[in-house]
Amino acid sequence: MKLATSFFFIISLFNFLSYSLFAQDAHYWSQTYGTRSTLLGGAVIGSVDDLGATFYNPGKLSLTDDPNFLFSARIFEYNNISITPEKGLGEGISKQSFRPSPGFVVANLTGEWLGKSRLAFSFLTRQTFNTRLKTRFVGELDMKSVSNEILFEGDSDELWGGITWSYPFKGEYEVGIGITNYVAVRTYRTRNSVNIQVVDTSNNVGQLSGIREFDYYNVRLLWKAGIGFTFESIKFGLTITTPSLNLFGSGETDINLNSIGIDAGGNLSPDDFLISDFQKDLPSIYKSSLAIGFGAYYKFIDFKLHFAAEYYSNVDEFNVLTSNEFQSQTGGYTLTNHLTHALNPVLNLGFGFEYYISKKFTAFGGFVTDFSALNTSVKTNHSISSWNIYHLTGGGSLSYEKLEITFGLSLGLANDDLSIPLVPLSPSDEINIYFQQQSTKFSSLRLKFIFGLTF
Repeated sequence: MKLATSFFFIISLFNFLSYSLFAQDAHYWSQTYGTRSTLLGGAVIGSVDDLGATFYNPGKLSLTDDPNFLFSARIFEYNNISITPEKGLGEGISKQSFRPSPGFVVANLTGEWLGKSRLAFSFLTRQTFNTRLKTRFVGELDMKSVSNEILFEGDSDELWGGITWSYPFKGEYEVGIGITNYVAVRTYRTRNSVNIQVVDTSNNVGQLSGIREFDYYNVRLLWKAGIGFTFESIKFGLTITTPSLNLFGSGETDINLNSIGIDAGGNLSPDDFLISDFQKDLPSIYKSSLAIGFGAYYKFIDFKLHFAAEYYSNVDEFNVLTSNEFQSQTGGYTLTNHLTHALNPVLNLGFGFEYYISKKFTAFGGFVTDFSALNTSVKTNHSISSWNIYHLTGGGSLSYEKLEITFGLSLGLANDDLSIPLVPLSPSDEINIYFQQQSTKFSSLRLKFIFGLTF
């Protein structure tokens, strides 16, 4: 059974649900941490020299010269999202936003009682998005009087907090080892809703509405270990990040699809139906990849070159929330409303440079890839962020005694061809109901204004 929709419904619902693309949970290199590390685009696995080592390479923490308190914040972030339907279905849409961007705080906990070891606490935002969008239309479409309201609300954050231990082995050359134990806390809520009323030329009234909502939290553990080497003008490092270990979490699923008095199938009779279910206190599970990173650095007098690569393994399809089977109120179908996710393996690469203009001022630049790990070969509904992002960074660092001020810009560009499912119901063996998909062109521009302090 497949429900086809009229032309006006395709356009209006497409314009609304396209905004669910804000979720970035299939990208690993969208966030950067630390001051210089940010200006180098995060390509510092082998060369990080500030407390950003707690994330990029814990082994490098014990090789930093002066790991004092670090505060780093990207103050503002500008986003421009554009979506254009193919085949002339509508004129397309764009969305701009300008808001504070999440940052990164680290505190050095090292004391004499630790000997050569170093200890630090870090707290960072690993992933985040928050949006509420609403469209409203009243008018004539396709020889019908139409009134509709379409709403999307999305709110998701993943926060990491942890303790890093690092130990140096210093001689003719330097070697550092370290590990960070992170607690990851993830919250997620999305709600899609549409409510459309239609009056035809015979004054017959019909209504088509749908609500789909997922809400969960999840707490898990993971570890990131690293080793750093320094050989005169050459530095390099290796890291490994474990898959996460679930501790606990729960969530709820909600769906309500109904139609009254609308001939959706084109058979000259109303296709009335009702599918409604709500389940709460469902256990949540979130899985993450095994990651292996490598970084290198070489110094040419006043010029430094940085390189980094990180491989993330695949994550097979899994249910973040597994709903119990339920019966549709009409048709007698046995259905599920799972929240599902799956990730492909990804290899990201990055380059950065530093140029010493004077003793007090250094120029920075970087380029990194941020390929999407979303597995589009299976039907999942946790994310549809299948596009690749390319990041360019540039800026400078001004030093005065122990105070260092960094500033710069980061530009992220992305585009993709997407087929957007409109209020889909999870696949099942018995039935797969969905409102028609729409082929679209997606493009994104993200500009970050970077400011940081080290003292």
